[in-house]
Amino acid sequence: MPPLTKQIALLGCVAVIQAKGADSTKVKVLDRLDRIDPKTLEVREAKAKIVDTKDAEHPRAIELVMDYAKPGSWPGLNKKFPEGTINPKKYVAIRYWVKSNSGTGYSVGFAGAAPRKDGKRDSFWADHPAATETWTLVTIPFEKLKRNAEKIWKNGAQQITPGGGEPPDAEDLANFNRFGFASIIDWRGSATTGHLMFDGIELVEK
Repeated sequence: MPPLTKQIALLGCVAVIQAKGADSTKVKVLDRLDRIDPKTLEVREAKAKIVDTKDAEHPRAIELVMDYAKPGSWPGLNKKFPEGTINPKKYVAIRYWVKSNSGTGYSVGFAGAAPRKDGKRDSFWADHPAATETWTLVTIPFEKLKRNAEKIWKNGAQQITPGGGEPPDAEDLANFNRFGFASIIDWRGSATTGHLMFDGIELVEK
């Protein structure tokens, strides 16, 4: 499956650094990322493993190492979940912890299970902070998601579905069944290979 998004920005959503024990936010865990479930975690063109981090706050996390060997590749990770998981009346954001030992960049995105009735693409991306050597909690409000543009050929002509600042509506949110991270060679950071670590993916309640 192709990456959920091909865009990245360094600023734009809420990012804070805090200990898990001090966090009182109500959340639903989508994946603790302390094991690789092949039925719900899809790793693309990357080496993935669960590592013991020696960090008291983040003892186990998933590590992605990417060599970008395939030209034009978007290695990364998708978390799959059932349609209807994201109830727009209950959840307002998604969040996760991220760290990189080499400043590797990445993109984030959502995609839905089926086309919308109006034909708009049910695929979104979001701004987020750059990964650093410090564990960072990134929270992305759903209202900050931006719809991806789409170009397709139909009946011999190119058709373009505009993207941009339009946030997802209730139909989009209920239709989502994938959330993922992707990277490209230009974002590999200070090392030859890309390096990213993620600890936990959670839905934030209202």
